[in-house]
Amino acid sequence: MGIGARALLLVLAVGIALGVVSSSPGHEPRGLSFARHSELVATRDVDELRQAHEVRTIRVFEPYEEREVSFEAVAFDAVLDAIYSSDWRTQEELLFTCSDGYQPTVPVRRVLEHKAWLAFDRADEDGFSILKLESGSLRRVTLSPFYLIWENFDDPQVRQEGDYGWSYQLVGVDLIRTQDRFPKMVPPEGASRDALAGFAAFRMYCSRCHAINGEGGAIGPELNYSPSPVEYRESAWLRRWIDDPSQILATSRMPRLNPGLADRDQTISNLLAYLEAMSKTKRKLRAETKDGS
Repeated sequence: MGIGARALLLVLAVGIALGVVSSSPGHEPRGLSFARHSELVATRDVDELRQAHEVRTIRVFEPYEEREVSFEAVAFDAVLDAIYSSDWRTQEELLFTCSDGYQPTVPVRRVLEHKAWLAFDRADEDGFSILKLESGSLRRVTLSPFYLIWENFDDPQVRQEGDYGWSYQLVGVDLIRTQDRFPKMVPPEGASRDALAGFAAFRMYCSRCHAINGEGGAIGPELNYSPSPVEYRESAWLRRWIDDPSQILATSRMPRLNPGLADRDQTISNLLAYLEAMSKTKRKLRAETKDGS
């Protein structure tokens, strides 16, 4: 089992043990665990964060509902300061674990440069949920225990990046180094510039749902074992799929690549270059045992 999978299991297991993550269906998780390089640092539930931090009503353009929405929230940077002191500000990335298997990452610099909030309730309607388009139809999705939101009315970059970094059903935060946490996802030495750019795009838009060599999200299929999609699909088909899966499969759960990206066509080319490079770099999905099995 890779370090990414071990850390996800650690977060969920600790959450279950502390009552943060429910171990049975029908019960919503209640809190959030914080780790540093996979080592648990602290856990906080909604009541603890409400008592420790100023609660604000935050108005945002919600990227899934695509309309103005208001949430009750606390400042994310203030929460990180309270948990990690100032140490988090010099780290590389934040890995978020969601109870549905979603595992997005954002660079620490994004939290330093843009304002994020840890939401725990809707301020404009009853119920902590949103309407989200999935598989061709709208469905009500619960956000509990936390939803990471970003101020985007006066921030064109965050607005353009759509739902990047908007993590709901959030149960875990981890300070990570990419090379340490996802070594099997990193392009091989000598990879092209396009493949390296594709790796950055994959981390931003794809790894939250998909894994490469066993590292990444658990919602979508593994994309290097076996085989890689570039080994059995033509490039033109893959471009159409990344562009908008619904044009090939109307009920696809996978969303189209953010249509607001300024360099969208090149980003798709870079993603394909990355998948091509990784198809020749099939690192082991799990470590060998001592007897070699």
